[in-house]
Amino acid sequence: MNTISKAIDSNRSSSVVMTVFTVWSFIMICRPQDYLTFLDVVRPALLLGLAAAILCFFSQHSESRPVMADSQMKLYGWLVVVMVLSLPFSYYQRLSLKGLIGYCSVVLFVLLFYRLMDSAARIRRILLVYCIGIAVYGLSILTLGTILEGRIAFGTMFDPNDIAFYMISFITFNLLFIGGDSSRLVRFIALASFLLGLLIIVKTGSRGGFIALMAVFAFLLFSRNAVFKISVMQRGVLVLLAIISLQFVDLDMGRFRTILDIKDDYNSTSEEGRLAIWKSGIRMMATHPLAGVGFNLFPEGLGREKEARGLDSAKWQTAHNSLVQIGAETGFFGFMLFLLLSLNAYRIFAGIARDGGGGDDALAKLGVLAQAGFIGHFIAAMFLSQAYSIYWAFYIVLSATMSHLRTEVPAAVAAVTATEDSFVPSGIAGGTKITAFGQRGCNG
Repeated sequence: MNTISKAIDSNRSSSVVMTVFTVWSFIMICRPQDYLTFLDVVRPALLLGLAAAILCFFSQHSESRPVMADSQMKLYGWLVVVMVLSLPFSYYQRLSLKGLIGYCSVVLFVLLFYRLMDSAARIRRILLVYCIGIAVYGLSILTLGTILEGRIAFGTMFDPNDIAFYMISFITFNLLFIGGDSSRLVRFIALASFLLGLLIIVKTGSRGGFIALMAVFAFLLFSRNAVFKISVMQRGVLVLLAIISLQFVDLDMGRFRTILDIKDDYNSTSEEGRLAIWKSGIRMMATHPLAGVGFNLFPEGLGREKEARGLDSAKWQTAHNSLVQIGAETGFFGFMLFLLLSLNAYRIFAGIARDGGGGDDALAKLGVLAQAGFIGHFIAAMFLSQAYSIYWAFYIVLSATMSHLRTEVPAAVAAVTATEDSFVPSGIAGGTKITAFGQRGCNG
């Protein structure tokens, strides 16, 4: 009875932590405070983040896996260390310190997600929450947004290019819930969210977002994966839906045509264009290889770099490329860690999709869609300053979590099955796979 009581208490503790984390991460990822402005006064992200961290620390789980046992988490830890070590060498230490303090919420998200997402079922559930939240955000953009120079804009957090990046980062996960194993309501919401994402990405007029979207579509339509099959008819329906939905959009096709006319675009010819900025960023990384110019200080570094070359530095600009941004701001080591983490994430997603998730079909399907989503995310990030975005960190911790599930959970399931004298009430953990590691927790 004592064992049963402990298991019940552990399950209740885990449920409370998961609930608080889900609400907090919903606020962090889906940003309801952008359209429910009264939330800014309450500051739910700060309060719920602290609550989730405290509850996780004091939870009653007895077994836990050290965070640094995973190679991705270890690399991410080193990236955070590099960011902190760049502080003494920053052009403006106070501003860099303020940025690093703000980034702590992203680090906390990574740690809690890795600790709590201990099954493909849990990941699926929280992804559904995110997809619903992003669909609501998309409706807010369409109903409350404004059209500026032919491009949809909304709020002060994201510009049109950022909105496209935001939507492309999660659009593929809707396909998890369009299948027959979901309820009709969930399928409807997922389909609506997918189409909303498509419409909004195009309406932003973001060329980087459009290229990313085409790459995602190409992957989904032509990838030959045995786990997540899309029939010829389904592919045709998907293309048809995309074409029909675009009929309701007032497109500025001239803007998208410039993608094929790079030579005459200002990004190629102007000193304020992306190519010139990227070259300046590379020069900054070359002149500050160890620590960069400081966390979040690319505009300051760019201004000084231009002044050193005798150019006008009145208009400070961001990097417009996540790799260039983190390389210039944290140096060569930050650049390499960011790139390695990204390549590893893609490799993990592709490997899980290829080998069938270690026998877990849900994990394998998630691997395919995470692979597609990360393709779009990374391409879009190459045109934006999003190196410290929670959305990039989400993919990194998702890859670490899925890698753990693929390698360790099957072994745990086998061990539990083979141990005839072990007893865990079947109703507590909600299934064999979850029960196998139901004691995995937050301390450690």
